[in-house]
Amino acid sequence: MSEDTYLLWPDGLRPPDVDVPEGYALRASALTDRDREAVEGLLGAGGWPADVEAFRDRVLPNGSFVAVERATNAVVGTCSALHDPNAADHRFPFGGAIARLVVDPAHRRRGLGRALAAAATRRLLDAGYDSVRAGVAPDRYPALALLLNAGYAPCLLDDGDIGRWRDAFDHLGLPFDRERCLRP
Repeated sequence: MSEDTYLLWPDGLRPPDVDVPEGYALRASALTDRDREAVEGLLGAGGWPADVEAFRDRVLPNGSFVAVERATNAVVGTCSALHDPNAADHRFPFGGAIARLVVDPAHRRRGLGRALAAAATRRLLDAGYDSVRAGVAPDRYPALALLLNAGYAPCLLDDGDIGRWRDAFDHLGLPFDRERCLRP
């Protein structure tokens, strides 16, 4: 499984609540001087190109979010809502994607990833996107678990995806329900 595994936000599911853990704050970021260096550092540590210019022109207005530790004012997480109408794939018309979700390892398992994903998802839904998705490398099990628990559903692009999703669910220790899977 080398290509991204897609998850879709189910039609009609209400936007997620943005519950920020105690000791942290979320704010929209323009990815400019104030946050750029911190976000690029997080992206590099998360395995993405550490260059916000590569995607900044596709971020919705007020669609990039940072998590800030209140005690230090340090940026410790980021996620963006991207205008991504086809993700190089015709099966995602007029779509948006949550992307570049990274939380500093020292601040993980506190709910920041879920809060960031919820903020970016809510921004896309509020903007009226018909298709909201997340693409995740299939071996990034913590990210898959976070998005599944947040309300996203496994996406089936073809019948071969059923086995890939079953394997991912087995690895996560979650029951697999084919009925929960969606097709674009």
